Amino acid sequence: MDDVRILSLRACISDAAAMARLLQNVPDADAIRAELAQPCFTWRSQGAAQRSYWIAGDGEHALCLTVLGLNHDEVIAVWLAVDERRGQPGFTLSAPVFRDILREELGVRAKIVEGGSG
Repeated sequence: MDDVRILSLRACISDAAAMARLLQNVPDADAIRAELAQPCFTWRSQGAAQRSYWIAGDGEHALCLTVLGLNHDEVIAVWLAVDERRGQPGFTLSAPVFRDILREELGVRAKIVEGGSG
């Protein structure tokens, strides 16, 4: 499973063009865009494509991590791990944090691609 990649893209929520790029391939993008007006965290998955999207926002900025190469069961295991960590003080989702979760939970080594889109 050395082919797992994390594509990381950030955008200012008030920048419509940047947000369009950030959410370009994400299922339910319009609903997510509306949620990002306030602090939120969500994810979507395209199981057949082994692609999942992890989106976090603070009301001003948004982050989308597109993860390529995980099957459905692995995505669920990661969701449970991320959800548990979100309750811990000081947790902030980032590509390096997500990579660490993949390594700890699944034994997966993932490559981070900054500015990537799915």
